[in-house]
Amino acid sequence: GRDVAQAVEKATRLAKKNLIEVPIISDTIPHEVSAKLGAAKVILKPQRKGRGLVAGGTVRVICTLAGIKNISSKILGRTGNKLNNARATIKALQELKREYATSSTKTKT
Repeated sequence: GRDVAQAVEKATRLAKKNLIEVPIISDTIPHEVSAKLGAAKVILKPQRKGRGLVAGGTVRVICTLAGIKNISSKILGRTGNKLNNARATIKALQELKREYATSSTKTKT
């Protein structure tokens, strides 16, 4: 009822505040990136056009929602914790943005 509607509204508000921008070039990421969170380590690698999403579980879902169509990924570590895998994937995508922004400014100068 009313509590569910409020919870959905609050979750939507928080999600909008925490949106991240992911640089996508030719339906893939600009370069390889990895991130570690807890026991979960995620490696994301760009792939050529037509390769598709070579990713499993939460990484596939997050990459699909981000609009990435060609990527290869690997989850390392002894973790079956899907939440940590998802957080590590998001952390990797955030690092990708930061590295891409610094490399593009270096190219211009």
